[in-house]
Amino acid sequence: MPDPVARLAICSAWMLALCVGSIELSGCAVEERKAAEPSIAIVGATLVHPERDGAHALAPDSTIVITGNRIDTVGRTGTIAVPAGSTIIDGRGKWVVPGLIDAHVHFFQSGNLYTRPDAADFNAWMPYAKEVERNKARLPATFKVWLASGVTTVVDVGGPFWNFDMRDSAQRTKAAPRVVVAGPLISTVDDPPLDLGDPPIIKITSADEARALVRRELARKPDYIKVWFIYRFDGDLAAQESIVKATADEAHAAGVPLAVHATQLATAKAALRAGADYLVHSVDDAPVDEEFLQLAKARRIVYCPTLFVHEGYQYALSNRWKPTPAELRLADPQILAAMGDLNRMPREAIPGRVANLMANPPPVKVPEAAMRNLRVVWDAGIPVAMGTDAGNIGTLHGPSVFREMALMQEAGLTPIEVVRSATVNGAKAARREMDLGVIAPGRLADLVILDDDPLRDPANLSHIHRVIKDGIVFDPSELMQSIQ
Repeated sequence: MPDPVARLAICSAWMLALCVGSIELSGCAVEERKAAEPSIAIVGATLVHPERDGAHALAPDSTIVITGNRIDTVGRTGTIAVPAGSTIIDGRGKWVVPGLIDAHVHFFQSGNLYTRPDAADFNAWMPYAKEVERNKARLPATFKVWLASGVTTVVDVGGPFWNFDMRDSAQRTKAAPRVVVAGPLISTVDDPPLDLGDPPIIKITSADEARALVRRELARKPDYIKVWFIYRFDGDLAAQESIVKATADEAHAAGVPLAVHATQLATAKAALRAGADYLVHSVDDAPVDEEFLQLAKARRIVYCPTLFVHEGYQYALSNRWKPTPAELRLADPQILAAMGDLNRMPREAIPGRVANLMANPPPVKVPEAAMRNLRVVWDAGIPVAMGTDAGNIGTLHGPSVFREMALMQEAGLTPIEVVRSATVNGAKAARREMDLGVIAPGRLADLVILDDDPLRDPANLSHIHRVIKDGIVFDPSELMQSIQ
């Protein structure tokens, strides 16, 4: 019989063999699981790397292998292996960008004339309650127009409590973007026309009320808490700032970031002092100053300009809104039809303010300060995310991103900067920068295959061949044809 030392050596050898066998079996199982997952290869495309500058931003004749819902490998065509049985997408003559991200949308609004009775009251023609029910029922179509437009992630920065149900619906739906969501806006002012029992905007008058509403929203696991910071110059700005700070403190204690609507320089700086993480509109009343820039950098915020929404209201309410070619192809046809309703409704159903705009249409333009501030904020090194404020009157879900990006270029951003705002920086706004925004191994397989070069002209982002979200390939034409 072996002595104790020999017995120990034999036992150790058996244990090592068992462990190695276990490791090998485990490795085989992983390989088998990996092999069992569907694989897609985009072969021969030019990749756009928006995180890079100059010539490094383009990688011609490249191949991307997707396994399951993630990017597996990326490299020069011919230098990486394409798994046997992969679905092959011919990328020759195509460009591939990361899935676009709209960093400011509202699903409780549709973009049509009836969606904001606080701005234009058409209840005599279309009851607001009917409009809201339509918006809820229409969510599957709204999800599809986002994907068809190459937008694979959206940030909904505020709506009724049913916003959380909308996010749940999107998570269950293959043909839907990823949705980051906030609940009701914690507001410094009332907005009664939007209150149907589940208001999207709730006036708060004290720090204690703010904390209580934040706690109600935290129960639904929001991605953001949102403040609607409206200051009318006759109020106590310091008192309002204290409410924003109480909101920020309660949200941050739960690990949730704070988004703030603050379009005035004074309120934007107050919001930053109070703890804002995300400014969801431009400062549009004055040039941003050094104090603003230093506060923004210290808070490491993301800044979202939402330039086109100004024009959307102006065009729509003066009856001058016309669809772009991209909107004719990619917008919800039901909303497109409703945009012409001012030509059909009786005069008595048209609000007086709208009638005046129709009779005396003003020039349509974005506030000059908003356009100038975009370039200043970008040059200061503050991440700028593309966002449309889609859902507001005249700013349609989906293809309004192309109007927004055209204005960003007009404001001075280069094509690569425009693409970066809609990908890399959009991922920061969505708080998913480790998963989204770039084309690299391990990232989620959210991609857009284009027929033309977006760095020659960002308008080419609307020339979409295929959209891939979560490793699933969608044909934009088929998505649109499926909308009733």
